[in-house]
Amino acid sequence: MQIIFSEDFKKEFKKIRDKQTRLKIIKHIKKLSQAPESGKPLSYELRGHRSVRIPPFRIIYRLEKDKIIVNCFDHRKEVYR
Repeated sequence: MQIIFSEDFKKEFKKIRDKQTRLKIIKHIKKLSQAPESGKPLSYELRGHRSVRIPPFRIIYRLEKDKIIVNCFDHRKEVYR
């Protein structure tokens, strides 16, 4: 599957200074390409999106046909606001 990153995701990813966290994010995104429905389905305003946990962070993404669109990445307290 093709993975597309939103501008919000790119901006947040650039802010991460910790190399280990960056590697974890990349690893989880690679896993998403193999099992795109592995994330938890979200509801309410984020209906149609899914969430992947990388404690204490979350990646929010959605599926469209043969694409994974990665919307945002942030701390779990901030990402759902």
